[in-house]
Formats: sequence, structure tokens, C-alpha cells
Amino acid sequence: MSTQEQVCNLLKEIKPTKDLSGITDIIEGGYLDSFELMSLIAQLGEIFGIEIDVDEIVPENFNSVDAMTAMVERLKH
Repeated sequence: MSTQEQVCNLLKEIKPTKDLSGITDIIEGGYLDSFELMSLIAQLGEIFGIEIDVDEIVPENFNSVDAMTAMVERLKH
């Protein structure tokens, strides 16, 4: 399973009532509340074995599946 597919699946677990795969303003549009965002950050770290520093927690890294995938790939290397 690709990183992007894993990110999509994780978003479906966190927000099962909304398909966020094509959304480009997930954070700025208010699709996730602060609890859901913190859960997402923790689970991304656990699933991919990465540490997401406070500096990385900006809307640009979480507004879309593509942005999250790029951040995860960057932090994995």
C-alpha cells in the first residue's frame, strides 16, 4: 500500500462521515477539529515511524492528502 493510500485510509478512520481525499483545505476549511488533528499527527507518526515536530504542524502540511503524503515522505528520509 502506498503512502498516499495509507494517509487516505487514516483520514477515513478519523473522519468516516466525510471523504477528504479531494479536499485541498482540510485544515483551513475546518474539516478536522483540534482533537482530530492531534490524533492524525500521532497516528501518522506511529504508522510511518516518523516524528512530526511542532514546526511541521502548519496548514500547508495538512490541507490535503498530497501535502500530508509529501510531508511523510520527506520526514521518512
